[in-house]
Amino acid sequence: MSRRRPRSQFPRGATTSPGSQAQAAGSAAGRRPRRDAAPPGERPGRSRSEAPSKTTAASPPRESGPRSKRSLEALADLAASLAPDVLQDVTRHRIRLQTALNQALRNHPTPRPADRRFLLRCLSALARWWGWIAPLKLNRAEAQLLLAGLLDSSEIHEVALVWARRAGVDLSGLFPGGDAPNWTARAACLKRWAAKTPVNADPWLLFPDWLRDFLLVPPGDQPAKARRLAFLHAVQQPAPLWVAVRGRPPEEVWNELRAAGIKPWVHRRLTSAARLDPALELSSLRPIHAGELVVEDLASQALAKVCDPDPGERWWDATGGTGLHALHLGSLMGNKGTVVTTFEHEPQRRAAVLRLRRSPLRNITTRLWDGRHPPGKPGSFDGVLLDAPSSGIGSWRRHPDVRWTVTRTQIAELAQRQRDLLESAQTAVRRGGALIYSVATATSAETLDVVSAFLQDHRNFRLDPFPHPLEDATVEGTLVLWPHLHHSETRFIARMIRSTAD
Repeated sequence: MSRRRPRSQFPRGATTSPGSQAQAAGSAAGRRPRRDAAPPGERPGRSRSEAPSKTTAASPPRESGPRSKRSLEALADLAASLAPDVLQDVTRHRIRLQTALNQALRNHPTPRPADRRFLLRCLSALARWWGWIAPLKLNRAEAQLLLAGLLDSSEIHEVALVWARRAGVDLSGLFPGGDAPNWTARAACLKRWAAKTPVNADPWLLFPDWLRDFLLVPPGDQPAKARRLAFLHAVQQPAPLWVAVRGRPPEEVWNELRAAGIKPWVHRRLTSAARLDPALELSSLRPIHAGELVVEDLASQALAKVCDPDPGERWWDATGGTGLHALHLGSLMGNKGTVVTTFEHEPQRRAAVLRLRRSPLRNITTRLWDGRHPPGKPGSFDGVLLDAPSSGIGSWRRHPDVRWTVTRTQIAELAQRQRDLLESAQTAVRRGGALIYSVATATSAETLDVVSAFLQDHRNFRLDPFPHPLEDATVEGTLVLWPHLHHSETRFIARMIRSTAD
């Protein structure tokens, strides 16, 4: 059966901002979340001595307990039967993992939701570590899944024991390396698996070949090679669970979570943002149902802070995604003024409308945008936010399959599309207004090169310095947020101002 991809005006493989999509709230298979220390920039919402001795009834449930041997065997069978075709769809046909999995499951009885989440996690681990696993030429899918799970998790899942027995692997020699602190420790896990077989544990093998040529160099005092490797190591770790308060005083929501026995790690500078235990199931929380609490990556939340809208202004969120940026803009504006958020397709717009209706904010309106003609009259917006489709490096922690869906040639296509969208968006900015360009990636072609070319062609715009949203610093108009430095997705942000005299 042939598979058809939906037609789009964006190049194939392009991703919208991962930060504007709701993160999965479940934990990685078998991973034990760390609770002891907050990452830089965060402060604990409750000290360990203040933590309740047990979870209250209002607390969200965690994923389930022990399973029967027959159930484990069946789940192990299903994962091993799906893995070869799904992985081929991702790595060769450049189909997103979720789509490939859904297609593969059409010929199987519908698994329960917890099993579907497990399948997605273990196949995601396989995509994440495929660059190390493929050269080993393991004959059994069980062996591939087992090694991927060991590299990805700090504990050994019960299903992994089933795979180990079927692959003829000694259970006493299993060595999980999911919490490895550096590349040397990661490589040790791989070498221990391979025993006497020579292996190549080069970190760059885990990523598409174009990344080395296009990747910006993160800031720091170490040599550029070490800074890049630190970034790559962070990308191979599970994404944190960040949530944001919208339309209500943040401390009220944090106190409500604390009363339910939930510990939010509130960011020191962005106090409407908090990191939660990724093992928590959030669907039963009242603030989630009320639209007062949303799942949103920290870098995505930082983007709206850079926009810095004032109450009563008129803003355009040009590529609306799931509506999260519009929610943040509307909240920062105190539910006053207008936020127009636009979408490429009607189903995308309708899905965002459902999210927006749950929110207490009422200053947001939705429309479709063809990528060429802005809504409203030219020069009628105080600010325009363009979070453009990109190669999606920012999503690689949460969606490791994305790295295999974009080719080297598509980087140039994406950069051209970003320039085209920026050209259209700038016409909507009033004199003295702000134009914010952002992409959830860190290639030179899609970030600094796009902004430099735009400023060269539009002398009536200039970079506008702004306070760093996550640090005590000021940046000179452009900023990159890095996972190993900010505990967030990768994201580039540029803030530009239109001259009052043009």
